[in-house]
Amino acid sequence: MLLSACITPPQAPAPEPTAQSVPTTPMPATPAPAATPDPTDETEAAPAPTAGERGVLGRASVDVPEGWEEQRGSDAFALRYFSGDGATDPQLSLADGFGSFHGARAAVSVLIAQAQTQLEGFTIHSQEDVEVPGSASAVRVDFSYGTPDDVDGVFDGMWITAVDRTDGHTIALAFSGGADEVDDAQLDAAADSFEMLPATP
Repeated sequence: MLLSACITPPQAPAPEPTAQSVPTTPMPATPAPAATPDPTDETEAAPAPTAGERGVLGRASVDVPEGWEEQRGSDAFALRYFSGDGATDPQLSLADGFGSFHGARAAVSVLIAQAQTQLEGFTIHSQEDVEVPGSASAVRVDFSYGTPDDVDGVFDGMWITAVDRTDGHTIALAFSGGADEVDDAQLDAAADSFEMLPATP
């Protein structure tokens, strides 16, 4: 979503120190193979998805919408869930060990910088500090990318990065995709369920 995650895989200044080592991050639209459009799909806003399973990758954990399919990858966002198998289907992705940062804004600036150079039409709509259980700092960025002239149009996306102050361990969540706008309730449900699990000895 880029995302291969919304990075799939996605502006704010990064006042905090940069990471000691930053893994390659996926950008918001490394789509899966295109699927035949479903004629039953309408533009009505969908209700918040019912949680199915709990997605866990290392110390990153989030509720996965019911019925979404898991896919493993080899990049930073190594655990992904898709609502379908088409290029415009939403996807939810998790990254663990995203780097070592002193704060979440420094971490998310890596995604922002990458998106600015790789995603046409990348626009940040909001960036705010949020609470992620288990972390010392976390930030959420809501954005869009693509243009009305693109074959797939404009996509919505969201990133959350969260940092453990004790060691700088950073996790990340990416949500993106959908030929229509992603309903705010879907983004909020994912954001509210995101947490950083305790470090194992």
